[in-house]
Amino acid sequence: MAAAFVNSLTTSPSHDLPMFHDGLVHHTHKKCSGCLQMQRSHNTKLSLCSACQINSYCSRECQKAHWKAHRAECGAGKERRLAFAKVTGMESAYPDFSAWVKYYSVPLTNCAIAAMRLSDHPHAERTLFLCAQIHHTGDLTLPIPKRFIVRAIGLRQFEEISPLSALHVAGKRYPEFVARGKIELGDSFYGCVRVAIMAGYGSNPEVPVVIAEEMKHISIDKQLARAKLVREDWWTLFREYVALGARVKFCCGRLPGADDVCCCGGWIHDEEKRKAFLNLGNM
Repeated sequence: MAAAFVNSLTTSPSHDLPMFHDGLVHHTHKKCSGCLQMQRSHNTKLSLCSACQINSYCSRECQKAHWKAHRAECGAGKERRLAFAKVTGMESAYPDFSAWVKYYSVPLTNCAIAAMRLSDHPHAERTLFLCAQIHHTGDLTLPIPKRFIVRAIGLRQFEEISPLSALHVAGKRYPEFVARGKIELGDSFYGCVRVAIMAGYGSNPEVPVVIAEEMKHISIDKQLARAKLVREDWWTLFREYVALGARVKFCCGRLPGADDVCCCGGWIHDEEKRKAFLNLGNM
């Protein structure tokens, strides 16, 4: 079962879909939730926290060292996972959501950057966010990328979010993520793009029995902010990626096996910057 789950996350069909914009692909690699080192820079595999099944660690030692910071989030994550399992009858209900978001992280991020047309609408990211509404199929025989259907995707104003929503709480942390972005990108920092994902569960997509919500904050640089939209129907392009279960094709230029396989830009390896980043709180 575990092997099948991992395989469903790491495979992607061949495709000829274009990128969302003409700039460099914004991407991340799997990294340890404790030390922030990327998996490709370690000679080890990351392991999920067995309780929350969200955070990943490069070693037991790193997980123990991070426990004080992770304790509250871990407890809440475990409660949420069990609550979703009880309501939906699927043990993997919430982990499926987290895994789906991770799988489509690059398409979601670059779709948001393109859709905001920042070269024509400077700093639209301060008030707009990309919102993707998805629904669980209930079919656990499907690989993770196919377990949710896309019901809607579009740009929304942050002020439209209900103050009672978890997305509103996450969105209010925007200044914190701007501060992190400045540590991460330095003088090249442009702003933080926000992506919200809302996942419904139940037999009737119109009346979900429970909804999972997540807000992602993505730091981008000034060069990427100048990128131009490739296809006007960017929402259709995102649906095409999901229909195929496809990942964005790109190469960051750092190959596994080379002396330096990290593409963080250097900040993770700067102890002072890394501590400042971590001191701003949990992601």
